Amino acid sequence: MIKSKHILYASFLVLVCFTIFSGNIPFFWDGTFFSESACGMYNGSFSPFDFPENIDNVTFPVYSTYLCLVWKLFSKSLFVSHLALLPFLPGICYEFYKLSKRFLDGRFVSFALVLLLAEPTFMTQGMIMGYDIPLLYLFLLALNLLLAERYKLYLFIVPAIALYSIRGLILASSLPAIYFFLLFPKHRYGSFLIVLRQHLLCIFLVAAWFMYHKSKTGWYIISPLHEGTDEQLLSLSMMLKQAMFITWKLADFGRIALWLLLIAGMYITLKKKNEPEKFRVLLLLLFVPLLLTALFMIPFSNPAGHRYFMFAFVILLIAACYVLQEYIPMKWQNATAAVLFIALLSGNCWMYPERFGNGWDSSLKVIPYFSLKKQMDEYISEHKINPAAVGTQYPLIADKRFSELSDTSFAYTNVWRGPVDNYVYFLQSNVINTDIPEQIEKIKKSWILLKKVEAGQVYLSLYKNPGR
Repeated sequence: MIKSKHILYASFLVLVCFTIFSGNIPFFWDGTFFSESACGMYNGSFSPFDFPENIDNVTFPVYSTYLCLVWKLFSKSLFVSHLALLPFLPGICYEFYKLSKRFLDGRFVSFALVLLLAEPTFMTQGMIMGYDIPLLYLFLLALNLLLAERYKLYLFIVPAIALYSIRGLILASSLPAIYFFLLFPKHRYGSFLIVLRQHLLCIFLVAAWFMYHKSKTGWYIISPLHEGTDEQLLSLSMMLKQAMFITWKLADFGRIALWLLLIAGMYITLKKKNEPEKFRVLLLLLFVPLLLTALFMIPFSNPAGHRYFMFAFVILLIAACYVLQEYIPMKWQNATAAVLFIALLSGNCWMYPERFGNGWDSSLKVIPYFSLKKQMDEYISEHKINPAAVGTQYPLIADKRFSELSDTSFAYTNVWRGPVDNYVYFLQSNVINTDIPEQIEKIKKSWILLKKVEAGQVYLSLYKNPGR
């Protein structure tokens, strides 16, 4: 039998090779927001403590500052940016391995590592330099430190999580809640004071940052620029839809198989009225941060992305493997394991109608997009078409200065809620996160198709307005 440590080392090698393979892939989706921030700091336009409001992320710009420092040391390029993220990928594997060993036997630890490398969102975020990757590493590190009772280092990791992003702040809030529930059987309500003492530094640093931020900008959490958009409060009926949307994202890309297995394990323990301590702790690690994150997101109009729940996905892998280990008869374990593995791999191919979110930043089906986008950009340049005359939508609107770190600007015009008839050209793709589906259907039917490129499950089409 191959030892789990050998699988861990093999995972490191896979991630190194994967990073080298991804070395020319540009920043994508929200990654361009953070690269724009890093570019501004790199050029000396602003500092981490004084951000322009249009790219102010409320919390301290940890990821952008880190990118800027790496560029200053080694040069500003896509390959260097990928290498900057590389330490966090094996770091996640290692912390995941340590966490798995607390709950699983050797061969199931190995299988959990295999499932991690099959997890669509984790691998895709690693490929596109997703800023959620360092956050996931810090969260897993904090969990391991907490469970190992290594509180000195834990004291400094929790503030780093809290100041990383708003979602990091929610994850950091889940850690004292987990700690409280772990302590409660022994210390009862005295657990509150113990937990408070361990998190005073985090509370102080977060409060200090938000007071400083308020003094510089005049607002705490919600920017006046975003009050009527993604940070708008929803009606009760829309909150229900948001909750359903989050549930879909959690079960998407093959993860439904893991959830069903976990639910089966929970049902068995409920029926036996005997929940093992390990299983109880696992469920605590999974559901406390998941519920806090979901409850925070449900009231707001910002659509939930798969990557927002990566912390839950990786703990779900361990929980599913625990159920496989403890509750599935040995003769069915290999078949069940195969189903889980195939389900996750298949998640990289799941597609929905274009009006629905396809999680392009969270599954490897996006890989052809980058070469197709390059082909289309070259076609537009060769035919002397002004990019500003080409309307399109997010994420195709990213300026190459921030997506590809080029020296010159090349960006299409953002069509926000239309009307598209004002544009000479329209660049359409199934990767677009559109809010004007009816107008796009009209373009497909009545505009002139100039160029279409496609590969895998991705396509880009350039149309010309017949009336312009």
